[in-house]
Amino acid sequence: MEPATNRRVASRPVHRDGRSTRWDPHRKQRRETIIKAAIAAIEEYGPDALTGQIADKAGVPRTHVYRHFEGKPALDLAVSRQLAREIGETIRAGLSDTRTARHIIQGAVDAHLGWVEQHPNLYRFLAQHAYAVGSSGSMSEDAKAILATELAGVLEHHLRAFDLDVRSADRVIAGVVGLVDATAIWWTEHHDLPRDELTAELTEQVWMLVDRLACHLGLDIDPDAPLPPA
Repeated sequence: MEPATNRRVASRPVHRDGRSTRWDPHRKQRRETIIKAAIAAIEEYGPDALTGQIADKAGVPRTHVYRHFEGKPALDLAVSRQLAREIGETIRAGLSDTRTARHIIQGAVDAHLGWVEQHPNLYRFLAQHAYAVGSSGSMSEDAKAILATELAGVLEHHLRAFDLDVRSADRVIAGVVGLVDATAIWWTEHHDLPRDELTAELTEQVWMLVDRLACHLGLDIDPDAPLPPA
């Protein structure tokens, strides 16, 4: 007979009765309330907002905050996910005008900077927690990865239109995202430069990276010429 120490006991699924599951909507609502409160606290007090300040915004005792999250890192991750989704929606809206390469670039850059202008403390928070979000295993929750995903989708579409290998987009997207993100972080401390001026300047810099890729692929693209519909 096989020794008892070598036996593999099948784990049984945890059964939750109605008395437990009926509170799920309440727990979900309370989590969402705390996440919104954390965002509001970060907006007001900065990226290092305290738990007590978050609890005040949520209208709950301080000790209740971590009944719904496994510590501060878990709450920070939930906040980062929510903010990344908001940035993604903003950039996606900015990419709606795809008439020319310049329209695409300017739309994405202006939308991104517009969000940063409205929420500088939240962007500082995202910058501080980018590594933690990325290491969670879902890079799409990182603000920079959100920007990369949205830009890559448009760039890859147009590369396919020219019958080119979409893998060529990876290098230029990495450069564009690094440039835009680093400039946005710098801008949170230098708001003396108007957004429209920074958008124009950054648009030209991004176009230089895209144009270099186009030249490498043997393309001569006019940034103001119509593109195939996306």
